[in-house]
Amino acid sequence: MSRLWLAIVIVAFCLPLFVGLGNDDLETDEAIYSFAVDRILETGDWLVPKSSPSETEPFLEKPPLKFWIVAAPIKAGLLPHTEFGLRFWDAVAGSLSFIYVFLIGSILISPVCGAVAVLFLFVHWPLVFSHGLRTNNMEGMLVLSYCAGVFHFLRWAALEERSARVRHATAFGLYFCLGFLTKFVAALFLPFTLGLAVLATPRVRRRFFGDWTMMLGVTALCAVLCVPWFIVMHQRFGPRLWETIFGVHVMQRLTGTLVPEHLQPWHYYFTEMWREFGNSGITWFVVAGLVVLLVQTVRRRWFDAAVVFLWAAVPLAIISETTSKLYHYAFPYLPPVALAAGYLVGLVVQLAPSVVARVLGWVEDTLMNRFAWLRTLSNRPAMQHAATALILIGAILAIVGVGYGHVRLELAGKTLFKSSGVIRPAIVILIFAMLTRRTARVSTLLVALLVFGTMPMLAYRGQLERLPLQRAPIRTTAQCIQRVEAAAPRPVGMFVDVPEGIWHPLYYYFRRVQPWTVASVPQDPGIERALYDPAEQRPVLISDAVFAAYRTAREAAGHRDPSPPLVNSINTMVLLPGPFGVCSPESTLHSSSN
Repeated sequence: MSRLWLAIVIVAFCLPLFVGLGNDDLETDEAIYSFAVDRILETGDWLVPKSSPSETEPFLEKPPLKFWIVAAPIKAGLLPHTEFGLRFWDAVAGSLSFIYVFLIGSILISPVCGAVAVLFLFVHWPLVFSHGLRTNNMEGMLVLSYCAGVFHFLRWAALEERSARVRHATAFGLYFCLGFLTKFVAALFLPFTLGLAVLATPRVRRRFFGDWTMMLGVTALCAVLCVPWFIVMHQRFGPRLWETIFGVHVMQRLTGTLVPEHLQPWHYYFTEMWREFGNSGITWFVVAGLVVLLVQTVRRRWFDAAVVFLWAAVPLAIISETTSKLYHYAFPYLPPVALAAGYLVGLVVQLAPSVVARVLGWVEDTLMNRFAWLRTLSNRPAMQHAATALILIGAILAIVGVGYGHVRLELAGKTLFKSSGVIRPAIVILIFAMLTRRTARVSTLLVALLVFGTMPMLAYRGQLERLPLQRAPIRTTAQCIQRVEAAAPRPVGMFVDVPEGIWHPLYYYFRRVQPWTVASVPQDPGIERALYDPAEQRPVLISDAVFAAYRTAREAAGHRDPSPPLVNSINTMVLLPGPFGVCSPESTLHSSSN
């Protein structure tokens, strides 16, 4: 049965992560990290990736393991150098994270818990689409390091065979290294939280100190894997490395901010979770699940549940005290929250059928004892066969109705039959089960259908519908400009006037449109030549403020030229004069309509 549930998890939640993976433009941080990968492939310098928007500035914010993982198969020709290839390993990490969450849920109570937890994570929109498991960011690998680390830690604590404990302890160490060499100190909550669980549990504490040689070996392995890059970078950059990677991107984020918009109140993560879980319709599953899991942890002195609860509570409490907050910082701590909700569902599915069977059995016996004709009817073979068929049809209608929204049968434009949800099919199943004295056998089915009816299947369908959609205006425009240039006698490149600093996705895509002519003075005359001189027309990448000032000055000088076609971005636009006008969205829409 667990293999069947695992197959469902893989098909319903893991494989969809790869659908439409290359459709969208790279996001802000994605563009930074993808640029670093591109520069590794262009320069061959694997130790020091470069930092957008500079072709030469070293990227010292984080260790480079994620860049190596992405760049290596592209360099070897195993993956295309496209958005799909850049994001492929994030979808792999997300899929493995889902599998590990399923396995942890199976340890807690049953495969139902694991599968429901994965469903709740899949319908959490930011985790999948915004800086999450389908984007070339650091979160996919970090979430995987936490999910896998917790699973292997639980297996080490539970198993008696030493060789198995060695394997799981080693796997824990390797996954910690994955997180640490991907997102640096963000991985430290993993050993810190699990260390608290060890100290608080005498049995596990004795095992930990009994396995001290094993733990020393795992620590040495982590040091061998993690330390060398820092040594080499310290030799090359000295204090600059530590000021950047720790002083700016750890301490300043914790106690101040790099971006004023990142300053948030202490409750930010909790209110955002409440809002996002509410958007999926699972808020009360989460709240009730956390309460039940906490009660069970205390009542049973339950180590596995305590680990899951601490995994969520400790890091969230600590990062809530920091000043700079972004919701994706909380992604590694969403799986235990989903597991708590899944545990509640698993508990209901496990305990409710016996209670329901006793209640329905009493009702069934009361009816049969009071109405003799019901006993006679229930024993007739025709009734037995009809009831079997109707119970099966009711179950199918309930499953299809919840999975697809509704079931409708039409003939000649008239609706002959329609059903949605599980209530009506469940009533049909209940009636015919009572008429044929089968309530004890269908109680599990009834509970399963009613629980299934409460699952966020509408949100799940919404996620699936979102996967194949394409939104790549920046990439499309850049590729169009390159095609127009290819047909010209010589490359004209772009004129660039963005004094406030260029947005990373714009730099990532338009750096391929060469050569760049960068404005050297305010209101550079090059703007006018690029827009209106037929011999020098070229795309113009310009900030909204600069273009507004340019238009005001031009109108004051008596010019009333219409604005060229353009593509808008964040505080920036790409002006497309002359032959490049075909690359504007308006031109695309016009061509499509014709």
